[in-house]
Amino acid sequence: MKRSALYPLHQALGATFTTVGEWELPQHFGDPHAEYQTLRHGVGLCDLSHRSLVRVTGRERQRFLHAMVSNDTQSLQPGQGCYTTFLNAKGHLIADFVVYAEADAYLLELEPQVARPFIAAIEYFVISEDVTFHDESGHWGLLALQGPRAAELLARALGQEVPALQMYASTACQLAGHAVCCMRRSHTGELGYQLLAPPAALPDVWNALWAQREACEARAVGLEMLDIVRIEAGIPVYGRDMTEETIPVEANLEAALSYTKGCYIGQEVIARIEARGHVNRKLAGLLLSGERLPEPGAKIVSPQREVGWITSAAYSPARQQNIALGYVRREVLTPGTSLKVHTKDSTLNATVAELPFYKRA
Repeated sequence: MKRSALYPLHQALGATFTTVGEWELPQHFGDPHAEYQTLRHGVGLCDLSHRSLVRVTGRERQRFLHAMVSNDTQSLQPGQGCYTTFLNAKGHLIADFVVYAEADAYLLELEPQVARPFIAAIEYFVISEDVTFHDESGHWGLLALQGPRAAELLARALGQEVPALQMYASTACQLAGHAVCCMRRSHTGELGYQLLAPPAALPDVWNALWAQREACEARAVGLEMLDIVRIEAGIPVYGRDMTEETIPVEANLEAALSYTKGCYIGQEVIARIEARGHVNRKLAGLLLSGERLPEPGAKIVSPQREVGWITSAAYSPARQQNIALGYVRREVLTPGTSLKVHTKDSTLNATVAELPFYKRA
């Protein structure tokens, strides 16, 4: 079992741990309400050292990656980034990820445990190009700052204003005597940053931020509450809300698609969908009755027939009721449409809702 360099600090804060793949990470810190309020009003510190990281090097990395993925990566200058997908020839998702451009490489951030299958799939297309994919998962510590006061906390720890960064942009900085890469990245729909540092440096980085926690309403946040807030934000996660059978448009991933960059793997399918103007199903929000949460895969039905399935569900503090993400057919996508969800032992009333479930005023 792998553990983050922050494991002893998490233990000291009373963390309850959960297993994610090969990693043991904080599930929560004993007060879910406080963790939620922190993400919505202060800043939550969340250890994401288990996420997949892939570094792309070689003289032809720029041309090769651009020809493979669904967004424009060729125009990225060092310090810039974008969200993109890698598809198969049918337009189905192999991976979604963020590309961070560096001076002599790209750094790709993917969902946990996706690095190896992604590398195997994309290396299939390498013929004679000078490009290499390095799995650096677990070689770095990754700490997320999520919440409206994230920039304030980071500025206090740095002793200077946080550089203005567009989403997915990155910059080098010095924090607690260590060279750290600061990335603009949100997992919650709120303001967010990530700090990438060698594992040995991560405790010092954490402590520098922790010293400023009272001034910025900061606290440690576990993966459980981070997941609830990302569901409220309507953010799909590969492996749960998206699989190798998903087409990006179905999962509302339009931000990962360029319709002007030219050819890439799966581009013909995406172009046909654009010409047609719709897909037959889409990821939607559902407001649920009752206290039971439906399991992933639970059937969504209309009075006439089965129209979809649940992918993620949680109790929403913002809505004060259970909510879910799920795929539904386009004829029942209109917000306010009444549906039912068949769980293993009950039937729930559901109403289609606009995403996100929560948006800051």
